Amino acid sequence: MSAGEVELALLDAARLEPQEDVLVLGGGALALGAHERAGDGWVYVVRSQVDELEELLGEAHAAGASGVAYLVGEAPVLPLPDGAVGAVVGRIATDDGALVAAAEELARVLSAGGRVSLAESDSEAGESLARSLAAAGFEEVEVGQVGGQAVVSGRLG
Repeated sequence: MSAGEVELALLDAARLEPQEDVLVLGGGALALGAHERAGDGWVYVVRSQVDELEELLGEAHAAGASGVAYLVGEAPVLPLPDGAVGAVVGRIATDDGALVAAAEELARVLSAGGRVSLAESDSEAGESLARSLAAAGFEEVEVGQVGGQAVVSGRLG
């Protein structure tokens, strides 16, 4: 399966709604897909490297996407206020020791009832992420498989 199929599975699992603000942890195609589904909502793309953001900004401009903001940060410390977004999609690029902190940070930036949909490289990493999300207060946490990758989703209680 292609990376595009994993991105589509992430977007489907997040159940994005029109005019909803979304946080994307990761790349261009996922950000553009979230922008298509969120319509007039804002898409906040967070990456740890400025040069990555410049490349993504170029892709968004080429696609004519407005309402996309690029921020430098990472999952354990996100540059957004409490309750800022209705959904989070992407990948948490952190080691297992920081997963709980990252899950708590995702819970902080999500509004009540917000959804999360994240990809991990394999089942074991997916199960570890699922446990971290549940410990941070997420409900209905599920782990699925798409293209050899774990897709972990849940809803903030």
